[in-house]
Amino acid sequence: MEALATRAWEAVAGLYAGLRVTFRALVGRKNTVMYPLQKVNVAPRWHGLLALPVDPETGSDKCIICFQCERVCPDRCIHIEAGGKGKDRLLTRFDIEMDKCCYCGLCVEVCPTEAIVFVPHYETSTYNRANLVYDLDDLRRAAPKEPIAHGVVAMRGRP
Repeated sequence: MEALATRAWEAVAGLYAGLRVTFRALVGRKNTVMYPLQKVNVAPRWHGLLALPVDPETGSDKCIICFQCERVCPDRCIHIEAGGKGKDRLLTRFDIEMDKCCYCGLCVEVCPTEAIVFVPHYETSTYNRANLVYDLDDLRRAAPKEPIAHGVVAMRGRP
């Protein structure tokens, strides 16, 4: 009989704890965002779409065509081609297959000139997978007017 009373008391205590949480959520502040009308601000270093910013001083690409981003990409979604020789090389192709990209950020980290950056854009849904292949013009158009973040952010307590 005593064990039954203990189990009944535990059940009532559990019910009370659950109802307390439910009531707090019912009367508390809501976190709902009316998505098409309101947009959520993302963190400055959020991994969104990739872009190729243009150097504002020279008006040309920051990319020095070192192929590091293409080599380090684990998904093999970056394809680069260049024309010319030596210092006269120019980008002729820079494609990113965003449907294959895992947004790991290795291409951004390895770039010595910060020629590839993440931009805080997250609306990329499409009905056609071919629309997720971004070419050189698309990547330049998506580039921010000013840089989002430079280099590696130093963590407190770490070098």
